[in-house]
Amino acid sequence: MAMTSAEKVRAYRERQKAKSEDAERDAAPTTYLRPFHAFMEGRHVDFEENLDAYGIHISGTDLSKEMQTFETEAPWEKPFSALERAHGMMGVMLDGAKELAALINEYKLHEIEHAINAAHEASASLPRGDVEALKKSFAEIERLKAIRSKLRKPTRHTLLSVGAKGE
Repeated sequence: MAMTSAEKVRAYRERQKAKSEDAERDAAPTTYLRPFHAFMEGRHVDFEENLDAYGIHISGTDLSKEMQTFETEAPWEKPFSALERAHGMMGVMLDGAKELAALINEYKLHEIEHAINAAHEASASLPRGDVEALKKSFAEIERLKAIRSKLRKPTRHTLLSVGAKGE
């Protein structure tokens, strides 16, 4: 059965894409003259001490060694270069920071909701003639709602780019 024009174009594009991917893979990375591990020799990274201050320990963080060796339960098929490990560590730390942020945010929003409900109940039980107490109660409810509003907004943290197309 003959191919339609659309099928021919699709097949041609797939061949072109596969050819460009093969060329990118086969091209020797001449972009970086000095390897990452050589760049890291004599440099000290503070994150190990910063993590240790909160009881988080990383095994073998010396990124000045060409091939990285460290204890892990993950079944890696090949050893990592210093740059590959640095990329992986960055990704894992970002994922961990996102996960911790979500947990902390969920906890705080849950507690703020309980505090708002408790403030409403306390406000409802106040005598109607006590204007000052009602003002304080409404101010507390508004303060809690402002905190809740701020907690619902996402934040941004700027990182330098570590990857570029064609590198």
